[in-house]
Amino acid sequence: MILGSEIKPGFYVMLTGDSIVEDKVFYVKDKEGSDYETGRTTGTAEFSTVASGSSTSFKNVDRIEPDKEQVAWYSWYVRDGAEYQMKLKAGTIRFGPQQEPNVGFIDNEKSGPTDPNEKYGFWLFNDWFPSVQANNKTPYTMTPKVYFEGFKFDVQEIKDASEVERIKASGRYSILVLGGVSKT
Repeated sequence: MILGSEIKPGFYVMLTGDSIVEDKVFYVKDKEGSDYETGRTTGTAEFSTVASGSSTSFKNVDRIEPDKEQVAWYSWYVRDGAEYQMKLKAGTIRFGPQQEPNVGFIDNEKSGPTDPNEKYGFWLFNDWFPSVQANNKTPYTMTPKVYFEGFKFDVQEIKDASEVERIKASGRYSILVLGGVSKT
């Protein structure tokens, strides 16, 4: 099952991983699919051409940032021979030897188009978007591309303290960890 598909309208969710939303409970109102390919549309090319053996700087992919009162879940994959690293939130190392020793980068073998690896999926909230760096390991010049597939959810914060406590006491909510790599 696709990880983001487990959340549905009518669910309650609690976000963690950002002090702004920590311990707040949200009601999921609506869900829609959301796909993005870097450089797909004129004027949106995050990456320029990169020579063999070279790397790009970290490029922000802010076009997948959820609107206010939305959360989003994305899985990402690549098709070319480059290795990609991500910072999430932008400016924060998302994974690497210091976070998860066996997950220093992704490439088309770890998460390719025919089998995107959901272990590299991540949750976003408003003001959260990834920053991606490409390391061209191929023998040719290329323009890196990253593909994101997932869902955006319209949410509404539950502000009534007694309702929040009732929901928490019931245990009938899901906890969404913003950013991070699934270790399952």
